[in-house]
Amino acid sequence: MNVTARRDARSLEHGVLEEMRRLAVARLLKGETQGAVAQSLQVRETTVWKWYRAFRTGGDAALASTKASGRKPKLSERQLKKLKATIIGKNPLQLSFGTALWSLPVVAAYVEREFDVVLHESTVSRLLRRMGLTPQKPQRRAFQRDEAACRTWAAEEFPAIVRAAKRKQANILFGDESGVREDGALGTTWGAKGARPTVRVTFTRAGVNVISFISPRGRLWFRCFSGELTAQLFIEFLTALLHDVRGFIFLIIDKHPAHTAAATRRFIAERANRLSVHFLPSYAPDMNPDEHVWGYLKNMFRRTPLEERETLVDAVDTSMRTIAEDKKIVRGFFGHPEVSYVMKALRW
Repeated sequence: MNVTARRDARSLEHGVLEEMRRLAVARLLKGETQGAVAQSLQVRETTVWKWYRAFRTGGDAALASTKASGRKPKLSERQLKKLKATIIGKNPLQLSFGTALWSLPVVAAYVEREFDVVLHESTVSRLLRRMGLTPQKPQRRAFQRDEAACRTWAAEEFPAIVRAAKRKQANILFGDESGVREDGALGTTWGAKGARPTVRVTFTRAGVNVISFISPRGRLWFRCFSGELTAQLFIEFLTALLHDVRGFIFLIIDKHPAHTAAATRRFIAERANRLSVHFLPSYAPDMNPDEHVWGYLKNMFRRTPLEERETLVDAVDTSMRTIAEDKKIVRGFFGHPEVSYVMKALRW
């Protein structure tokens, strides 16, 4: 005797299962027996009876498929909201975790301490991604930074400089200094899996420093030098700048010792008819568009590191000339979100 194999209705897709329930009830209402319906649908008679009882109790709506509720989440919506606000708005150091980074173990430890819920790190990772958070390389910010002073600079002081510059039809320039090392970090390159590629470079620790000024209009002036920046070197560069740039200059720089030295102040005072110097807030290099020149320059060296017998000074000079010759690149340094206040004040 052939016995029709029964199937587990729970394993079927929701849509298929709903259609089976409706078909079974319809056939029962037409007078078929539970056994006949169960045999033709390959399910147990008790299953057919359960469907019919649900229909008698709740009507047609009781036959509709519903999504399984699943396991109850360990954290409530209120707790998830607090967790996200904490990660975005606070530093783990403020919560006595001994680190400045929100790593998976630190998040798990916070959840256990705050909500008395133990989560595995893999669970924490999935949870954070569902909340719209991703692992990112943080920006460095000095503890000494005065955020109120930064806001005042962006909202009041720099717009006042722009208004004064427009009255004088003057140039607005941002200045900064940095250095390039021969042993700087390399970027990434493609290669065979399991065989790390080799790039032949020098391993000396020599370096060259660069000072530059940039304009929102896309112009860049620079000079390479060795050793520390002194007041005398800075004055020499300002002299060359005044010779090259026509009209009045509003110069915006940080408070480097060479910028604030007595000799520099005297030089600036003697040329008040051509030059006005303004200082960025302390510990706020990210507010200087010229800061992004160095990231671009060093990235050029990561892509094409210094080769054997190549002179670092010549390589840096060539790279800076390449940047200076492309106004689109220079203007791009003013497009970074951290310096958006510049273009906003200029209304460009």
